[in-house]
Amino acid sequence: MTDTESSGCRAGTASLSVGQVARAAGVTPNAVRFYERYGVISAHRNSGNARRFTVDAICRIRLALAAQRVGITLKESAGILSGVPPMSPDPDRWAAAGQELVRMGRDRIDRLQATVTELSTLGFLGADLSAVRRPH
Repeated sequence: MTDTESSGCRAGTASLSVGQVARAAGVTPNAVRFYERYGVISAHRNSGNARRFTVDAICRIRLALAAQRVGITLKESAGILSGVPPMSPDPDRWAAAGQELVRMGRDRIDRLQATVTELSTLGFLGADLSAVRRPH
């Protein structure tokens, strides 16, 4: 078992390849590059111009993936995760980012539930239609 596989989301100084991050985060290498383009993670280039990531890229991808499942966009996740500096060992910063994603997720769920309720009662059909002109 490699250090990446055993470390989960703990901070470390490992310099990981796209493939290593992909395997550890449970995504494809193309997805890693996609998350980088959206600013969820960042890479540095080695002397051979290959992307290298720190271990916290795995955590950032995992958080963004979970957030996406409740409709939080990558841009929104990137904005929240930008408050956690790369390789931050501060659990409070990670917890704050996670709590904000949870808050946003619950807000999305509440709005979806209200929409489903409206659809199930067909309440939107009873809207005031008096402003609609009927042809003469």
